[in-house]
Amino acid sequence: MKKTCFHALVLSLALGSGTSAAQSGLPPRGPDYFRDAADLAGLLGSAHAIRVRCNGRDDQYWRRYMADMLAYEAPDAGNLRSSLVGSFNEAFSDTSDDYRTCDTQAVAAEARFADRGKEIATRMATHYFPKRERSGRGFE
Repeated sequence: MKKTCFHALVLSLALGSGTSAAQSGLPPRGPDYFRDAADLAGLLGSAHAIRVRCNGRDDQYWRRYMADMLAYEAPDAGNLRSSLVGSFNEAFSDTSDDYRTCDTQAVAAEARFADRGKEIATRMATHYFPKRERSGRGFE
């Protein structure tokens, strides 16, 4: 599974968003951003459901990524935080119902969720946190 790349993208997305768009010159958050953030939260909830099904309640691997996402994207109570938590919880519940046992299908589904999450995180990181051009002159 390609979790390492997905995790790096989620973390960079979360860390990069600590500064407001106005302060950093980043594109403003629009409907596409909010849709992607909710989709990513849902994928984390689905992956978490399978992890818990396969490894028990003590496995909080994907939930920790959700907590990090919330800490950076929606640290305060409000509509965005509620929406992200709702997406995570709903996907967790739905996936728990869909995968009643830990089998090869469940493990494959977790891999699909991770791959889809990587796609979304990449799109978000590329659009909202573009790399700056290097001038080659060292620190400025």
